[in-house]
Amino acid sequence: MSAKSYPSAKRQARTCLLCNAPFRGRPDKKYCSASCKNRYNHLRRRKTRTEVKRIDAFLHRNREIIEEILGKARKKMVPRRRLDRMGFRYSYITGLYFNKEGKMYRNVYNYAYMEFSDQAVLIVRRHTSA
Repeated sequence: MSAKSYPSAKRQARTCLLCNAPFRGRPDKKYCSASCKNRYNHLRRRKTRTEVKRIDAFLHRNREIIEEILGKARKKMVPRRRLDRMGFRYSYITGLYFNKEGKMYRNVYNYAYMEFSDQAVLIVRRHTSA
């Protein structure tokens, strides 16, 4: 197999995505050097890791709140006010589940909850298969 050949007309000067230095090379090249490429990707991943860490903290806190309320019980109906006072964040869930009747549960790891119109929340421990 031979290496790809790029016409010299296509080897126009571009600027590095990280340091904005001009460089020449393959048409699909985006960085002036390997170190700029590595630094750019490191910075991009750091931003993602920071956001994931923040969201994961909310999810873990929600799980701790549910675990504290539920204790050893398999399910429990609680007033929404109680979850609110404990700092539960309803917009942070790990998934949705619809039961046979079509009712929607919001998952928080191995727990789930369903909100009712009367300001009550049903919390259940999900079955986990080991």
